[in-house]
Amino acid sequence: MAYHFKLETVLGLRRNLEEVAQQKLARELTLLEQHKLRLAELKQQRQELIAEFEEEKRQQMLAPVFALYVEGIFRKEQEVEDGLARIEAQQGAVVQARAELTVKVQDKKVMEKARERDYQKFLLAGLKKEQNEADEMMVLRFGRKGNLH
Repeated sequence: MAYHFKLETVLGLRRNLEEVAQQKLARELTLLEQHKLRLAELKQQRQELIAEFEEEKRQQMLAPVFALYVEGIFRKEQEVEDGLARIEAQQGAVVQARAELTVKVQDKKVMEKARERDYQKFLLAGLKKEQNEADEMMVLRFGRKGNLH
């Protein structure tokens, strides 16, 4: 008689949910990394714009050009702030995805422990059955009173 765990489908579901949670965490981490790269790129662009502005300030500059540079620097700083906010939000999403994964792993481990305990009971029941059969054969062979030829 082969062993069959009654809750095998639930265990399979828990494994699948854990895998989905792992994939979600991987996506969130990838997105966080992309946001960090974009922020570094924005900071670099801002620094280049400031350097270009400083270079232009050394020479005479028309007021509209000056205002254009100031406005450009201001917008780059806003983009950097937005990038920081996106990173902060994404870090929250990563923390949440990690927490979900932890819960899914614990749920799966609980089911695997239940399966292991059930399997141990199955083995013990098999051993008891074998022992009962052996005892029964001894009784049939030698009788109940212990007639040992």
